Amino acid sequence: MSNKTTVVFLHGAGTGAWVWERVINELSVPTIALEVPGRRAGVTPEGCAEALAAEIDQQGIDSVVLVMHSLAGVLAPGLVARLGKRVKRLVFLSAVIPPSGGSFVDALGFVNRFILSILFKFNPQGLKPSPEMIRAELCNDLNPQDSEEMIARFTPEMAGLYLTPVGKFSPLPNATYIKLLKDQSVSPAQQNSMLARLAQPVVRELETGHMAMLSAPAALAKLIMEEVEMTP
Repeated sequence: MSNKTTVVFLHGAGTGAWVWERVINELSVPTIALEVPGRRAGVTPEGCAEALAAEIDQQGIDSVVLVMHSLAGVLAPGLVARLGKRVKRLVFLSAVIPPSGGSFVDALGFVNRFILSILFKFNPQGLKPSPEMIRAELCNDLNPQDSEEMIARFTPEMAGLYLTPVGKFSPLPNATYIKLLKDQSVSPAQQNSMLARLAQPVVRELETGHMAMLSAPAALAKLIMEEVEMTP
């Protein structure tokens, strides 16, 4: 295994590893963007974390900085449990961090939890927002071309990563939370609730919407590079 630290990017809902390409092109350190295997029946955060840890092992990666966007935040406890001290830093990008023992929907309040639970019940083959909702929540600072690509490429998500509890965990160490101040999907107020579940996190800010990796890749890459430089 390599002793060099690798930045491992995990995408959020509806997107894929492709969404990180612009940020990766701005970085001069080892990087890899992985596909989060959450779009299958019976998936859980624990099972997903296990599969991703196995992928990291297969790639021969020893030391990692994990960058998790949005939905991928639910994977942090499972990944830390499996990778241990190999995780040098956790970077949460407008990520959802469930309360200990809770699930993604538990992090969003009663109304959102109720609505999502009902929607998944009636959409067992996967849930995809309408083009209008995608445009409003994810594309508020994207150019027209990127907006159309987001709508076209958005992939339906299964219930597992949303509704299954992540299990109990201690506050995650060595964490940075990057707040996106124009986010219409996970609001700045919601982001404050998420980062409060971390142990003395470093807090960074970007004046972008939810898809900062598309609207401000250079600025985001700069913050991530600073996090890499902070790792031992």
